[in-house]
Amino acid sequence: MKNLHSALPNQGWKVMKYGKDSSRNRNLEIMAVHVKTHTQLEATWLKGLDDHPPLLEITLHSRCFTEQA
Repeated sequence: MKNLHSALPNQGWKVMKYGKDSSRNRNLEIMAVHVKTHTQLEATWLKGLDDHPPLLEITLHSRCFTEQA
């Protein structure tokens, strides 16, 4: 997550949030917006609790484009 946080700005992303989320587990999350495309990124490091391996959850939200005839 540290590497992702430091690399995003070099790729045109503006990091809006970097820190622990509001869940009971206090997972680390990054929220960012790509400056040119306005694509939104949500990345969450889900801690491996109860003998489960940790997971990285990534969600991208992009704008919807329609073609005008």
